Formats: sequence, C-alpha cells, structure tokens
Amino acid sequence: MFAQSRPARTTPRPELSPLSIASSPHYYAFDVSKPAANVHHSQGMSTFSKILVAIDFSAVSDEALRQADKRAQSAGAKLAVCHIVPNDLRNDLLFPHISRIAALKIPLEMNQVADEVSTRVMDVTGRASGDFEIITDDGPPHALILKRAEEWKADLIVMGSHGQNSTGDAVLGSVTSSVLRHAHSPVLIVRAGKHSSSIIAGTDFSDPSLPAVKAAAEEAVRTGSQLTVVHSLDLIWSPASYPAMAFGGAPFNMSQDQIGELEVVAKERLDESLTKAGITGNTLITTGPAGDALVNVAVAENSELIVVGTTGRTGIPRALLGSVAETVAKKAPCSVLVVRQHPK
Repeated sequence: MFAQSRPARTTPRPELSPLSIASSPHYYAFDVSKPAANVHHSQGMSTFSKILVAIDFSAVSDEALRQADKRAQSAGAKLAVCHIVPNDLRNDLLFPHISRIAALKIPLEMNQVADEVSTRVMDVTGRASGDFEIITDDGPPHALILKRAEEWKADLIVMGSHGQNSTGDAVLGSVTSSVLRHAHSPVLIVRAGKHSSSIIAGTDFSDPSLPAVKAAAEEAVRTGSQLTVVHSLDLIWSPASYPAMAFGGAPFNMSQDQIGELEVVAKERLDESLTKAGITGNTLITTGPAGDALVNVAVAENSELIVVGTTGRTGIPRALLGSVAETVAKKAPCSVLVVRQHPK
C-alpha cells in the first residue's frame, strides 16, 4: 500500500426530596467541578492541538474542511487534511494482473491526488500552501482514516455527516459511522446550515458525560455561544423490561407531582454543579429518551452544535457506541461532537 503524508508543496449533599432518586433508573449524582475517575482531560476543546479533517471532495466535506480550518485557527492548532482513495482493484482475485498494473500506477496517482487536495484546501479555506499538511492513501477509507489519524496523533477528527455516496443530511454515512465507533479521539460530525449561536450538552450525571459538558463549555467560550446543559429523565418503562412481569415486576406509573419533584431535584443538582465548576450556561430538565430529547432541544433552539459523551474502550466493545451518542449522531440537525472517556 502506498501512502503519503507531506506538507503542502511549497513548504456529601443532604437529600433534597423524600422521593427516592432511585426511582429514576438514569439518575446518578455527579459534580462536574471534580475530576471524573479515569478521564483523560486532554480531550477538552481548548487543548485540541492537532486537527485532522477527512475530505472526499463533496460539498459536505467542504463544509467539514471550513469548520476544521476555523477551529484550528481559533485554537492555534495544526491542521492535516486527509483524503483516502478507495481502491477495490487491490483485492481483485479474479484479475490479479490488473491489481499489479494498478499498483504500479499508484505513486504517480497519489502525487496527483495530493496536488488536487492542496488546491481544494487553498480554494475552500484561503490558506497558503504551507499552512497545512496533506495525508493521502489508498484502500478502505474508514480503516485508513483511523490509522492515519493515530499515526499523526490527531486529538480531533472532523468529518462530514455523509459522503458522496450518501443522501439526506440526517443520514450518517457508513464511513463516518465506522470512524465514530472506532476512533480513540473525539470526532466532530459536521452538518451545514444556518444555526443560532447555541450549543447543547447532554449529561446523564455519569462519568462519561463529564468531558462532554466541559468540552461544550469550552466551545461556548471559544465561539461566544450560549450553552444549555440538558438532562432527560427517562421514566418510560422499556418494552425490554416486560419479561420481568413474569417474576412479579410491573410497569411503574409516576404522578405528575412526582415527576415535577424529580425535575426540581435534578435541576438544583445540575445548577449547583455548573456553578461549582465555574461554567456559565442554562440548564434544562426534560423527560423521555435522552437521545431524542437532545435532538428535540437542538431543533427548538436551532443549535449549531450538540456535544455528547461516550465510553471509549479497546477491543470489540470499542465498536459499541453509546445509544444516546448514536441516536444524536444520526438524527441531529446540526453538527455533533462525540467526546470519549478512556479508561486507564
């Protein structure tokens, strides 16, 4: 496999309520002013120093390039632009001689591709040719984007929501989805559109959500946007729980007064935590599945960005993206930043 990486050519709190918090299966105590266990805080937005953006020359990837360029400039970060050429001929078992001929042509073709990438970056961003790095390769795009990002030690990967082969802005392309599931670093999924200066952060009061709240706060400061931190009380009896009825379980029904009491407790905790952490922003308590709730809030506020957290692991479990993050990534009308918590 031929690959190129080069610069461009010329260079303890008392109980607040008698209602048991345990009645909400997704309610956990947390304090964003304290470090979460096993969290690498280098994932915060203000510390992004090497940003890699993957492009495929589509209109969506041009928007990803513009946003990556803007973030790199505001943070003083290095920018690398990665383009992977899909090469099915390398695995052509029926006509291996074609694969060998194609392989001989790859070095020349990669030089031409790099020149095209350089021209595209300069046209879209206005950068000089020496102000960014170019990474080109041929093969499976999702695997090579991940490989090249790790080799370059990128601390943020930026991608369009879908590529040339996908349709519809709400659809998450297969390459983007695969990178999102397997990346060690945070991934920014870019969607174009005219949005207000509003940033949404989701929290379920668990450790994986802490880096997301802090990253969203830093992003709000960087862009001068309004931050809203959302927690959703998921009080719906899941269909998967109905088998428990055979053992005496039963769906629970909460009165509006009980739900209102839970909302008050949750909002007080959330407000206090943001104050302790020195984070300025609004807080909002909703009900229902968290992923859908975040998307609905983003639609109502015409938000420019949603930030969510998920757990990053190694091996097979690493491919299992949290359900909330996955829902938001697929359905959000705006850009989405997924921040991973990495166990030590």
